[in-house]
Amino acid sequence: AETGPVALLPLGNRYALVWTAPDASAADLLALGEDDFLARLNDAFSGRFAFVTVGERTAFPLGLRFRKSPVGDRAVWLGNAAQTLHPVAGQGFNLALRDIRQLARALNGASDPGEPGVLACYAKSRRLDRAATLAVTDALVRLFSNGNPFLRLLRRTGLLALDMTPPVRSFLA
Repeated sequence: AETGPVALLPLGNRYALVWTAPDASAADLLALGEDDFLARLNDAFSGRFAFVTVGERTAFPLGLRFRKSPVGDRAVWLGNAAQTLHPVAGQGFNLALRDIRQLARALNGASDPGEPGVLACYAKSRRLDRAATLAVTDALVRLFSNGNPFLRLLRRTGLLALDMTPPVRSFLA
């Protein structure tokens, strides 16, 4: 969408919509009646989907927030307690699952699960994946929120290439 990234995130048997927009545009989108909003939404997806109904709409500011370390004194922060990612790429949940899997591995067999060495090893094992996911997600938001015509062309070309290469698309998902 011209306002910024648009993403559909699975939510049971329906989807949650994340539509990134500057504050003024977000207020305009919220003020639209359902028919006008659906028309704008369908335009944003360029005919790839046909939306027929929407639920309650709300707006809230999004931003990248993260703890320098996901561990503290006998504590581990996971998911949104460790980092809050922009949901446009849907990677926050995936990162949390990887965090949980690695934490379970780190705690397996530990006589004291809160021992600083155990938690430090866990934190070290998550450093690269966590930093990469934070950086890529933030870069995607910055790329897709930029109105520069050259970047717009680059985005469209990149998305088309992604659509044409299912293995890469699966890897990113």
